[in-house]
Amino acid sequence: MLAPAPPLPDRLPHEPGPEPAPGTRVRRFELGDDTIDGRSMDMTRIDEVVPAGAEEVWELANVHSRPHNLHVHDARGQVLSAAGRPVPAAERCWKDTVYVPPRTTTRVLLRFGRHPDPAVPYMYHCHLLHHEDQGMMGQFVVVPPGTADVPRTLAAVVSGHHG
Repeated sequence: MLAPAPPLPDRLPHEPGPEPAPGTRVRRFELGDDTIDGRSMDMTRIDEVVPAGAEEVWELANVHSRPHNLHVHDARGQVLSAAGRPVPAAERCWKDTVYVPPRTTTRVLLRFGRHPDPAVPYMYHCHLLHHEDQGMMGQFVVVPPGTADVPRTLAAVVSGHHG
């Protein structure tokens, strides 16, 4: 027979959320009706290039009257502010999908994967099925830090997509 579990402590441990380091790269995205930055998905276009292991702030501006849930592949993040209000460190948790209410901006500190592969893109997209089906998504590649030239089109690499 198993022994009873010990009682829960009065206070659970918590690791405060990270803060962006000075000079952290900030990218801004405009979430529209069914577009990101006014564009629909193009499987041959690379929208962003991210260094492996990077930590970045993504500002997600929802300019539409409907909510969006942005999902970023190969990354995890913590919401820094939502609708102009800071999120206390004690209320942050790691996420791969972020809710962005209508007509607000949400700032997210993202940490990206450490394994570069400039030929195989990852996606970021609205996780609401109708928006995703309408092409509300983009692609990024993870490159070795310091990489200067990365092609912004994928004419023949579509089959390697991380979906």
